[in-house]
Amino acid sequence: MERVFERYYLSYPRSLIREPLLYRLVKTFDLAFNIRGASVSEDMGLVAIEFEGTSAQIERALQWLREIGVTVEPIEKNVIE
Repeated sequence: MERVFERYYLSYPRSLIREPLLYRLVKTFDLAFNIRGASVSEDMGLVAIEFEGTSAQIERALQWLREIGVTVEPIEKNVIE
C-alpha cells in the first residue's frame, strides 16, 4: 500500500491535555508523525501535525481522535512549509 502524508490541526480540551494521544496513535495505528507546531495551555491543546501512513491507517486514527473528543481539521497545502 502506498504511504501518504496528510496534515491536520488537532485541538483538544483540558480533559485530554495530559493524555499521551500521539503515543497511542503510533502504537495503535502504526503511524509516523511530525509535529509542525504546537501550543498547549491549561485549558486546551493545539497541534499542527503531519501523519505518514496509508490512507486507511490515517482515516482510522482520525476517527478515533474524533470519538475521544479531539477536533480534527485539515491543513491546507503549503500553509506551514
